[in-house]
Amino acid sequence: MGTAVSGATNNNMWQCYLPTFTDPDTVRIAVFVRHDLAHTFSIVNHTPETHPVASVESMVVDFVFGKEILRILNIYHHTHGKPHHNLLHLLSSDMDPLTPTIIMGNFNTHSPVWSFPYSMISPWAAELVSWFDNQGFELWSPPHVATWDSGRDNRQPLVLDLVLINEAVSISEQITLPLISFDGSISLDHAALSLLWYPAESIALAPPPELSGYAIDELLMASWLKIFGPLVLPPISDVPSLIEAAQCLHSDIDLASSQVFSKRRFPDPCGVCWWNQDCVTALTLVYSSPMGPSKKDAIKYLRRTIA
Repeated sequence: MGTAVSGATNNNMWQCYLPTFTDPDTVRIAVFVRHDLAHTFSIVNHTPETHPVASVESMVVDFVFGKEILRILNIYHHTHGKPHHNLLHLLSSDMDPLTPTIIMGNFNTHSPVWSFPYSMISPWAAELVSWFDNQGFELWSPPHVATWDSGRDNRQPLVLDLVLINEAVSISEQITLPLISFDGSISLDHAALSLLWYPAESIALAPPPELSGYAIDELLMASWLKIFGPLVLPPISDVPSLIEAAQCLHSDIDLASSQVFSKRRFPDPCGVCWWNQDCVTALTLVYSSPMGPSKKDAIKYLRRTIA
């Protein structure tokens, strides 16, 4: 019963991004970034001049972490209750397969791929699913799990909100499965879809610390004793001489071990039991392929090989 207020929600803890050409009084889509995060990386809010998918109902936002880019496509597809779609700008565009991209939004589309059996299939569903497949996107949110529920007995739950990722995201394994929660949506009829993405640039990529000690081989025990046995400890008569003898003992153990045993090492990440020459060949193909369709095909081949 209060006064309606148009535009985006203002909050000094969040930076709000809108389609640059949208009248704030009619805004239907927005991206919010926490202020403390917005100052740690670059954010590019694309316009139709910089990306063909950017429109009144779809935002393309790039998050740049050093040399790493995450692209988020935020979509609100409003059909106005009509039996046709408003996705021509999306279906007529090609997405960069080499840029890690997450598509999240309300598609208001019913498809056998994700909808419940009782849902009436949208006339454009097959065209949209075909576009997802051709662009290398896979459904990341669980199918047949309600994301809209009016709470009324005469309205059945529906799957309206989706999350999709392309192969550049899935191959890196930096993303978690999405969580669907009506409790987290602040009492809305749409569920909150949340996930975690871990930028590689935010993780300290320093080499692992060198392991202390040696890889003990019992077959070399006689050789070790041959070196260690003749070594003589200094006499012990008081506390200082005890400390000196202890230090000498450690030095003798290290001396004998260094001449017989090899140092402990972290296991080779390619040394798992299922990693074979086919995996090596597929990985080499990914590294050697030039940027473009051949790189995309190489990534697909590597995934099939590992599977």
